[in-house]
Amino acid sequence: MELLLFFFFFFLFSLLPLSSTQANDTTLPGSIARTTKQQLLATMSPGNRSATEPFLSSPSGKYAAYFLRRGTAPVPVPDAVGSGNDFCYIQVAEISTSDSRWESDCVPVSISNACSLIFSDSGLQILDGSNSAWSTDAQSEFPVQNLELDDEGDLRITGEDGELAWKASDEPRQNQHCGETGSPGLAAAAPSSAQTIGKGSETPLEQPPSGRSMGRVGPTPEGVNGAGIGYGGLPLVDSTPYDSGSLKPEVGWVGTGRALLLCLGVIGGVLL
Repeated sequence: MELLLFFFFFFLFSLLPLSSTQANDTTLPGSIARTTKQQLLATMSPGNRSATEPFLSSPSGKYAAYFLRRGTAPVPVPDAVGSGNDFCYIQVAEISTSDSRWESDCVPVSISNACSLIFSDSGLQILDGSNSAWSTDAQSEFPVQNLELDDEGDLRITGEDGELAWKASDEPRQNQHCGETGSPGLAAAAPSSAQTIGKGSETPLEQPPSGRSMGRVGPTPEGVNGAGIGYGGLPLVDSTPYDSGSLKPEVGWVGTGRALLLCLGVIGGVLL
C-alpha cells in the first residue's frame, strides 16, 4: 500500500511543472511574450543621462531594439521648449553599423524621475516615474501578448490570436538626435523681434506630431531623487500575472486530472 501511495504522489508532482511551463514553450526567437499586466522591459535611473539598454534582438542578430535616455545639449538654448529635461525613447538599430532603423517620439521626462519601458495592454509604454508619457496605443480585438523584432528591423505587436496590433514601420522616424538643439521636443524659441505683437511668450513653440498625443505639455517631477517610484528605483507597475485567456494551461491541468483519477481508480481496485 505504501509503495502505491509513493508512486501516486511522485507521478502527480512530476506533471505539475509541465502544465505550468507549457504556455511559454511557444516563445519564438526575436520575441517577448507578455507574462504580467505591466511587464518591465528596461528602466533608466535619474542622473544617468547617456544610458542605452538593449531589450530585444532580431532572430538573426542583425538588429537590436534599445531603450535610451539622453540629456539636453550641453549649452541650453534660452527659453527653449524642453530645455533642462531628459529625453527617453526607443531605437531600433543595425548592430554592425549602429545605423538607426526606427525611433519612437522624443519623450521629455523629469530629470528627477526614472524613465521606464513597459509592455502593457497599450503595447509599448514609456513611463516618467510612474506616469505614462508615451505609448504605441496598440489596437487589437484580443489583449496584446507578443512583441517581435523581425530581420527587417520592424517592431511588431500582436494579440493572443496572432492578429497584428501595431508595427513601427507605420510610423517612420529615425536619426532624431533627441536632446540636441533643434531636435523634436527641443525647438529653440523665436527671437523676440519675430514674435507676434500682443502674443509674446504665449505663442506655442511646439505642437505634437499629427495623430499622436504627447500625453502632457511637460514632465511631472515626482519628488527629489525620483520619489514616487518603487523600491530600488523601479516604477510602480502592475506585476500581476497576465491572464491571456489561452486554453493551453487548462489542457495541462485536464491531463493532470485524468492521471489523478486513474491513480485513484488503481488504488481503489487494490483496496477492494
